[in-house]
Amino acid sequence: MNGLCRELLAELLAAGAATAKDYIPEPGERNAGNHGKRVVTLFGELPEIRRTYYWNEDGHKGHYPFDDRLGLVGRYTPAAANEMVRCAVSHPYKDAADAFSRNHAFRVSADTIREVVGLYRDSSSSFAKGKGAGEPRDEDCLAQTVCVMADGTGMPMRKECLQGVKGKDGRAKTREVKAGAIFVASTTEDNEPHRNLDTTTYVATTHRREKFGKYLRSEFDRRFATPPETVLYITDGSKWLHTVHDSDFPFAVEILDVWHAVEHLKPLMLGLGIKDGSREWKYRHHYWSERIKSGKVQGVLDYIWKNMRNRLGKDAMREFKYYRGNAGRMKYDEYRANGWFIGSGVIESGCKTVIGQRFKQSGMLWSLKGAKALLPLRTLYKSNRLDEFFDYLVKDLPQVDCAA
Repeated sequence: MNGLCRELLAELLAAGAATAKDYIPEPGERNAGNHGKRVVTLFGELPEIRRTYYWNEDGHKGHYPFDDRLGLVGRYTPAAANEMVRCAVSHPYKDAADAFSRNHAFRVSADTIREVVGLYRDSSSSFAKGKGAGEPRDEDCLAQTVCVMADGTGMPMRKECLQGVKGKDGRAKTREVKAGAIFVASTTEDNEPHRNLDTTTYVATTHRREKFGKYLRSEFDRRFATPPETVLYITDGSKWLHTVHDSDFPFAVEILDVWHAVEHLKPLMLGLGIKDGSREWKYRHHYWSERIKSGKVQGVLDYIWKNMRNRLGKDAMREFKYYRGNAGRMKYDEYRANGWFIGSGVIESGCKTVIGQRFKQSGMLWSLKGAKALLPLRTLYKSNRLDEFFDYLVKDLPQVDCAA
């Protein structure tokens, strides 16, 4: 059956290639001869098809009208290339090649899967940044509260891709990937925050903070033409994340993740000379953490400054300043009363599921080029937008006209 399908497709596409010879050149284009190509379909590789190449001398570029009409990805039909990508976004390349080969009429290698992913790099990156997006979804148009979260995670990289990257001990082994998540939030009957199902979309990039902020904002604008009534921006309080808020989401309520806030108590207390595990430690850690989670961090700071100022060494002062600088983002009593999220668990989980599960498996070392090719496809997949992307690529194609 696959052999028959290949023969039929070969005849139909050969007829389409002949029809494409009637192509009317654009101004400045000239016929530069016919060249052969072995197109790969879901039924396998077809016999060579001859197509006409047109060259534009002024623009120094050329194209095959037949390939354009068919929407070929390299030498692969859209259906074949899409199926390879579906395997690649969830499996290592070797496993992806095996999965594709088991389900189709021919075998492909890991290098073939990697090649196809690379061919999608520019188009997937452009689409993921909001270009070519369709109409907003109904649930986005009706959203009253939206959460924006962001964080960073390390991706294992080849040595040559780590030049200029600083590690904790001066020897970096990973390169930071900045990731963001956007979702619609609501409240339960008990006024507890709730993430609406199937409303979470992700972005991720290896670029610096400035480009990441614009990337995250473009995803927000794609989904919400008019900003919702309430936008929450929740992070772990890193300086670069605060800068993204000020530059790209100044209208959002900035919230410091409550669990990161409590984590900073330990280095503060150690800096104050309180012995870990002592009776004073247990009492103060419990009392201060409850005060912080209740939005009373200023009271904790006032007590320390009044009664323990002489114990504020270098480390303790650093943590003291951390709390003082973030006090305006720690009004957890108000946030809870509003039914808002106060934790950044969604993006922390996203770093593990979107980035970690695919890019940080045992033995993996990525090139920058390879990471940039797969990242947008992976985020589209985890955002349930991969089919939308594939449909977008072929929606305006006239395809190939073949006589029945």
